[in-house]
Amino acid sequence: MKTNNSIKNNWSFIKLGLKEKYPQLSNEELTYVEGYENEFLHHLELKLGMNREQLTTILYSLIPSKSTENA
Repeated sequence: MKTNNSIKNNWSFIKLGLKEKYPQLSNEELTYVEGYENEFLHHLELKLGMNREQLTTILYSLIPSKSTENA
């Protein structure tokens, strides 16, 4: 599964939201590396104890509404 461009383009907002919501996540764990989306998301799923659908719902909820209007 490729990460949607909305997630990639808004990663700085998402990262801040995840860090606030899940303080157990380190900056290293929240470093987005293009080309490794599946591995990255899988690690977050395991760390947070959720499935891909739950995780992507949270990721999209952290994108500012202004950004999602153009997605």
